[in-house]
Amino acid sequence: MRKPDSIRDKELSRRQYAQILAGMGAAGMAGCGSNGGSTATPGSGSTPTPTPSGDGGDMGDGGDGETETEADTATATAAEPVTRQVNYAVANSPDVFNWNPWTPQDNTIGDLWMSDLHGLRNVHTTQSSYSGTTIPTPHKPDHEEIEIMTWISGFEVEPPYDWYDHHDDRARYWNGDPYDAVAREAHNHVNFFQQGNKFSEGVTFNQRAEDQWTHHYWQNKGDVPEQDPDPTARVVLRSNAGPVDGDPPIHPDFTTPYREQYRDAANADAVSSITDELVSDRISLDRMAANGGTDEMLAGSGPYMLESMDDVGSERVILRLNEDHPNAENTNVERLALYWAEGDRRQTLVNEGVLDVDSGAVTDSGATTRETLPDHVQEFTRWLRATGGDVWKLNWQNEHLQNLWVRRALIEAIDWNAVSANGWGEDASQVTQHDTFLLDAQSESTFSEDFLDQLHHYSRSSNVENANRYMQRAGYSKQGGQWVDPNGNPASIDLSSRSGSPANVQGAQTIRANLANWGFGVNFTTMGWNNWSTSIDPNEGLNYDSTMFWHGDPYVFQYYHDRGAWWDEALVAGSPTGSPFNADPEDEMDTQGKPVVQQVPDEPGAFEAPDEAGKSPDLDNATEVNLVETVNAIREPGNSEEEQQELYRTCAKYYNFYVPHFVFHQYLMGSYGDVRDFDWPDPSARAFDYERSFGIEDVLVLGGITQASTDTEFEPPQ
Repeated sequence: MRKPDSIRDKELSRRQYAQILAGMGAAGMAGCGSNGGSTATPGSGSTPTPTPSGDGGDMGDGGDGETETEADTATATAAEPVTRQVNYAVANSPDVFNWNPWTPQDNTIGDLWMSDLHGLRNVHTTQSSYSGTTIPTPHKPDHEEIEIMTWISGFEVEPPYDWYDHHDDRARYWNGDPYDAVAREAHNHVNFFQQGNKFSEGVTFNQRAEDQWTHHYWQNKGDVPEQDPDPTARVVLRSNAGPVDGDPPIHPDFTTPYREQYRDAANADAVSSITDELVSDRISLDRMAANGGTDEMLAGSGPYMLESMDDVGSERVILRLNEDHPNAENTNVERLALYWAEGDRRQTLVNEGVLDVDSGAVTDSGATTRETLPDHVQEFTRWLRATGGDVWKLNWQNEHLQNLWVRRALIEAIDWNAVSANGWGEDASQVTQHDTFLLDAQSESTFSEDFLDQLHHYSRSSNVENANRYMQRAGYSKQGGQWVDPNGNPASIDLSSRSGSPANVQGAQTIRANLANWGFGVNFTTMGWNNWSTSIDPNEGLNYDSTMFWHGDPYVFQYYHDRGAWWDEALVAGSPTGSPFNADPEDEMDTQGKPVVQQVPDEPGAFEAPDEAGKSPDLDNATEVNLVETVNAIREPGNSEEEQQELYRTCAKYYNFYVPHFVFHQYLMGSYGDVRDFDWPDPSARAFDYERSFGIEDVLVLGGITQASTDTEFEPPQ
C-alpha cells in the first residue's frame, strides 16, 4: 500500500542511527530521571533501544498499542502532583507584547506558546508528522501512550503546481471559533497585500480555502500576463506542504476587515494608508484574554490559554489549561507560566532553577553548565541537530582563495576539532563526517554508504604535511616562515566574525591562530550585526574574504541551490549581471567569483588536479557541468528517483573536489529541566524526537508529554 505524502520518507541509514544512539548515550551519562528513574544508556537492558523504521524516520514505538483501562487511570491519578505549573521564559514584556506580525518591531515572541503545534518535526531526520501521531509515554502513570493533536492533519501534493494542507477539524481559537483554512487564507491574504502585491503585474495570490479545513496552494501557472509558469518537482512541493513554521494566523475578526479594505483599494495611496493602519494596530494581551480584557479574542489557540488579565504581571503571565483542547487530557500540568525575561535575566532564572524546561545542551563551557545549575535541574536528552551547523564561507574574489590547492591547503592546516571546541564547546558540537556541503543527517539520508565512503575526506585535525604539499602544488613557497605566492607576494586573507556571537569570535580566532602559526597571514576583524551582514550582502559588493557563517536547512535542494541572498548560503551564489539572489546559467561567474561551468570528476572522491590550478582546472575523467542548470534541474518536475539522485551526486562531487566553502561542524542540542518536580521520558524515548521551530520544549509542554511528579525524589548529578 502506498504511504501518504505526509509520512512517506526514507529510512534511517546505519550511520545516522549510530549518531542517534551516540546522542542518547551522551544524554544518559549526563544524568536524568526523576523518582529514581534510570540513566542507563540505550541497549543496556534497562532502557529500550529504538529500531529504525520506514515511517518518516520515527523510532519504533515500543508499545503494545493497548489503551489504559478506567481502573488504571483512577489508580494512577490518585496521588496529587507536587506542582500544578511549568515555567518557561520568553524574551518579551507585557507592555510591548504585540501579536500583530506586520508591525515594524517584532514583539510577537511568546506567541508560539499560545498557539497550536502545527506539526512535529523529527530532530534526527527533519521529517514531519502531524495530528494523530501516537507517542509512547511510559513515564506517565496514567498514559502508556498519548496521541498528539496538531493543527495540520496531513497534506496532498499534485505536481507540477499544487498542494493541499488538511487541518484538524478539532482546532479552535480560545473563543471557540474554528482555527481553520478560512482563517489561514484571510491571514495570508493580508500578508500578500501588506507586502505590496496589490497592483504588482504578474503577481497573483496563489492560495485559497478549498473548504473549511482544506487549504489549497499552487505555484505560478502563468494564468495572467507577465507571469511565467513555475512547474516544480514533487520533493519541493512536499516541503511547502504541511510546514507552516511562521506566524500563527490571527483571528479573522482582525484580518478579514483589512483584507476587504485592501481588496477595495483603488490606488497605491489607498493601499499605503491601509498598511499604515495595519502596522500600527497592536494586538496586546488584553485583546486576547478571555475575561477582563476587551473580549475581542483576536489570537490564541493551543492548550494553554490566557483566561484573565489578572494573570498578567510584570514578572510573568499565567496561562491555564483549556480542558476542551484535545491535548489537555495528555497532561496533569494545569498552568504554564511564561516569565518575561531575556539576556542576563533569563540566564539568572536558569541558574536559579526557576525554569522547569529549556532547550540546549548542558556543557562544560558556556552559559549553562552543570556547575551553574541547581541539582534538580539536569539535562535529560541530547541529539545531533540535523539542521544546525556552521560553514567557513569563502569569497573567490580573493586572489589566493581562487586557487584550488590553496583552499585545500587552508582546510588541511586548520584544526577543525579545535575550532568547534573553542567556539561552541567540545560537548556542544561535533565535526562533520562527510564532505558533501550537506550536514551529516542529510548526507546519510540522501546518499548510499558506498558513495559517501568513496568521497574524499578532508582532515579535521591539522595536517601540516598535507597543507604544505598542497601549497607547493599551488606554486607557493615559504620565505622566512611566511607563505608567498608565485609572484613573491605574502599570502594573507581577511577573516571576519560577528562581534555579538562569542562562539563565532572564538572559532574564528582559532582559525587565525592556526593559519598564523603555519605562516599564512590572517587579518581578523569583528563587526557588529549591521556592518557584518552588509559586508556579505551581494547588493553591497561582498566586501569580505572569509567569515564564519551558519549552515543548515531541512531539505537537500535548499543546499544544492542557486541563491545569492546573504542570509543563507547555497552551493551556487547569485548572478553578478542580473539578480544577485538568483544565478543565471548564461553567466560565467556567480557573485562570489565561482565559475558557473565547471569540470566535475566522473568518479566520487577523485582528487587529482593540475599544479597551480585556478578557478577552472582542466581535468581528466571529468564532465563539464553547468552548475546553475544542475541545481535548477533538481527543482524541476519529471525526474525519476535515479535522475534526482544523479543530480544530487553531481553537486556532492563538485563540492567534494572544489571545496568552494568548508562545512566543518554541526550542533549537539538537547533539553534540560526540573527532574525533582517533573517526570520525563528516558533519554532514548521517541517523545524526545520532536520539535517545533528550533525548540523541543514547546512540544514537550503543549503536546502534553510533560508530567508533573507525585514526589520529589530524584537522582542528583554524578
